[in-house]
Amino acid sequence: MSIDKNLLKRLTLLYVEDDDTIRGELTDLLGNFFKKVFSSKDGKEGLRTFLENEDEINIILTDINMPVLNGIEMIRKIRGVNEKVPIIFATAYSDNEFLAEAIKLKVREYIVKPIDIRNLLSLMNEIASKLYQEFLLKQQQDELSKYKEILDSNNIVIKTDIHLNITYVNELFCQISGFQKDELIGKEFKYLKYPDVANDIYTNLYANVLNNKSWQGKLKNIKKDGTFYNTDAYVIPTLDDTGEMTGAISIQKDITEELNKKREIQLALMKEKSDIYIRSKEGSLEQNLIINDLKNRLEIAQIELEQAMKNLDKYIYSNEKYRLENKNLKTEIGLYKKNSNTNIAFKLSKENSDLRLEVKKLKEKLTSLEQNDEKRFIQLKINYEEKITELEEKIAELTEQLDSVQSDDVLLQKLEYWKDKAKEETQRLENLEKQIISFADKNLLSKIFG
Repeated sequence: MSIDKNLLKRLTLLYVEDDDTIRGELTDLLGNFFKKVFSSKDGKEGLRTFLENEDEINIILTDINMPVLNGIEMIRKIRGVNEKVPIIFATAYSDNEFLAEAIKLKVREYIVKPIDIRNLLSLMNEIASKLYQEFLLKQQQDELSKYKEILDSNNIVIKTDIHLNITYVNELFCQISGFQKDELIGKEFKYLKYPDVANDIYTNLYANVLNNKSWQGKLKNIKKDGTFYNTDAYVIPTLDDTGEMTGAISIQKDITEELNKKREIQLALMKEKSDIYIRSKEGSLEQNLIINDLKNRLEIAQIELEQAMKNLDKYIYSNEKYRLENKNLKTEIGLYKKNSNTNIAFKLSKENSDLRLEVKKLKEKLTSLEQNDEKRFIQLKINYEEKITELEEKIAELTEQLDSVQSDDVLLQKLEYWKDKAKEETQRLENLEKQIISFADKNLLSKIFG
């Protein structure tokens, strides 16, 4: 058998031998394999060394025949305080009496001197392997114990027999349910079912567990006072070494508070949605009122703009009429001037005199008309410019209000249309002004725009 030095290096050895030479040589040799080696010259010293270092010493190798206190007596005293530490006897004798006593003292092995080192290390390796397995097992048991403690402190634990009758409940279950342990022992598992829970849930649970399958789901359990609590439950069958079912264990987590919080959140969300819906309806009604008001004001502005365009057309027509009258008057004046310069002027002195008077009157009338036209033109221009500016400002104001409360495509398109319409009318007015400028007399234009 190969020697696993890593296993031996984990252990501490107590070596008791009265022969100084053998003890010294073997201590040095074993020191290469073990973590630490204590050596003692007799049973009394060996006992004292063990008692002082009991938690550290893992294996004892001792001779039987020693002065002061022999090996048998030393081991007997050690067994009084420690029944598990492995012991190997080394002796030159193979007396049956010693062997019988060694068996009573639970001595692990027995080797005959002179010691075969290979055989000794092989025996110690077997012991080290078993000790390591025991260490791992203890470690697992400690971990399982911690897990169980954590499980018990945070979860409801219920155990049943093969018929799913309750055999154990933990303290947390009693705290939550209000039942005492002795009130439930022997009761069937579904005794905990709240009355309004469907029987199908427990039928399915029983069918799974009794067929050696696990079950997971939510349960609504009854409390002693008649109220209930909700759990997230996991039920698994327990088996013996042969795989036969011995019962079941249920691990449950109380989720009552969690469900209550979810319900509160859902109710709050529903209330919030209802409030939002009501506010949106109120806001929509208010918005519709504002939009309708803006529509009415826009329609009024449109009517005013159309009326202004009609007035502008009238003004343009009147202006064109007076322009033509002025032109005719200028033509008549030119004819009168031309006739007054002919060779027969001296024959028509009386007529010329009358004509001069008429021309004077016509000039005065023309001047008066020009002045009146100039005043009317300027006044009309100022009035309509102010009207157009006022309408443009009103449209801009209505547009801004409409943009702040409404994004409806139709209204926006209408607004854009009236913007474009206003631009077109402005352009039209500019074109009319250009036409007026192109046809009117320069003297009149200089007086109007001078």
